Amino acid sequence: MSSDIPDDEIRVGTPERERAIALLNESFSAGYLQLDEFEERSGAVYVARTRGELRETLHDLPSYDRLFPTAVASPLEAGAGPAGKPLKLKADWDTARRKGTWKVPAQIVATAELGTVDLDFTLARFQSDVVELGLQASVSTIKLRLGADQQVTYDDLAVGGWSKVKDKAGAPRRPGGPTIILTGHLSGMSSVIIKRS
Repeated sequence: MSSDIPDDEIRVGTPERERAIALLNESFSAGYLQLDEFEERSGAVYVARTRGELRETLHDLPSYDRLFPTAVASPLEAGAGPAGKPLKLKADWDTARRKGTWKVPAQIVATAELGTVDLDFTLARFQSDVVELGLQASVSTIKLRLGADQQVTYDDLAVGGWSKVKDKAGAPRRPGGPTIILTGHLSGMSSVIIKRS
């Protein structure tokens, strides 16, 4: 098997080895491996030091793609929900923040009471062309920082109780980027502040 996958040199530990053994057991039980093959590959799992070496033990089995699930986020992507699930943020008397390189799912749900939700989309990786950002905020601040091609619409956002939207972003500098649709409700002097980097 060729070793041209970008993360092949990342070291593995006990959790990855245990997952590999479980997948080998599953393949053995389903008849994909003979006993001697199972024993040989299990031995290789316990001495594997990198993802590439671990992949080699399952490369021709149906369970291969489950060895390193894509839903497991890297440290830079922490906080993004698994594919198809909304990212849930809560900022009650606190700050919920996402910045740097992070995965933006198709739906984000943010609740805040006397808190701040701070979302910097400048370097974010969007999983969809349209993102719904559902807000339920009371006496809170929602800060959104956009990149050059992103835009925000807030026609579906209910604003009451002296709350307001401060859109300082202006039009996108480049066309064709993702659209963030704000929905939900602002109350109790909450504010959404939209800026562009």
